[in-house]
Amino acid sequence: MKKKTVLILLSDKRSGSTMLQNSLCQHGNIQTVAYSPHTYLETHHWLKGAVILKSNNVLFSNNISYRGYGSRKNAKIYMIDLLKKNISKFNTKVCDEDLIFNGWEELCNKFCKNIFFEKSPQYLANWASLSLILKWMKKTEYDVKIIGLVRNPQSVQHSAQKLFGTDPEKRQFAWLKSYKNLIAFKNLINHNNYLELKYEDLVDHPKKNISLICKFIEVKYDENMIKHIHGDSKLKWKNDKSYYLKMDESVVQLANFFGYSNNDLIKSKSKNFKLDFYNQQKIKRLIKQIKDRIIRPMKIK
Repeated sequence: MKKKTVLILLSDKRSGSTMLQNSLCQHGNIQTVAYSPHTYLETHHWLKGAVILKSNNVLFSNNISYRGYGSRKNAKIYMIDLLKKNISKFNTKVCDEDLIFNGWEELCNKFCKNIFFEKSPQYLANWASLSLILKWMKKTEYDVKIIGLVRNPQSVQHSAQKLFGTDPEKRQFAWLKSYKNLIAFKNLINHNNYLELKYEDLVDHPKKNISLICKFIEVKYDENMIKHIHGDSKLKWKNDKSYYLKMDESVVQLANFFGYSNNDLIKSKSKNFKLDFYNQQKIKRLIKQIKDRIIRPMKIK
């Protein structure tokens, strides 16, 4: 009898993961969690797990334990909230290791009617998360399959700047680190359980690429799955006169490895360009951090 499948999407933020999630979950055999305290039904399970288990600081993106939850205590509050609201009878009064690994298995048992889908873009930047996923993959009876989703780093940096107010000059190296992690991760798993896609190919040829995913996870293609696929933001970075980034050679090298030409990564600086990263988005980001790290954990508790 065919094993049930857990499908995990690994990507950087602002790379089309939510669009792909919405597309895949149109299929009757693909399901994600019913609730998450985080946006877009991202569980953050393995990143919270890494924080709770006190993974070595060097395994996190900035060589310091992930601060997005505010504290280890808050990470556990979020973890218990996720588990209890999805599996009401789950016993959370167990050791941290069991809370994380048994909790995840129970999530899979609850939502994997055929295929359970998970995506949390925070994973790829933090080897601490990926290490726990690898550990779980060796223990579980589920057939675990991975999709690696790559997007032009220029598009990613532009989108991140507009939404989060990040500095593209600095953030490009986060993209570099994330996709170095992806290369390492895919070389540590069975190559038959890994599928790599480019965002640009997905939006340019949705039927072809969604069909490829369906074949990969062994489900029948459903025409409804391509309704959520669009390339509206594909070239926004090229048309935005307020955006400019000359990519570091190391980032260009890795982008070339993933199939982006040098011409795909170049944009001329506009006369209207102004170096202004301290915009309104910075304030919005600060407000969100206060909510995520202080207010929401207090309300959940």
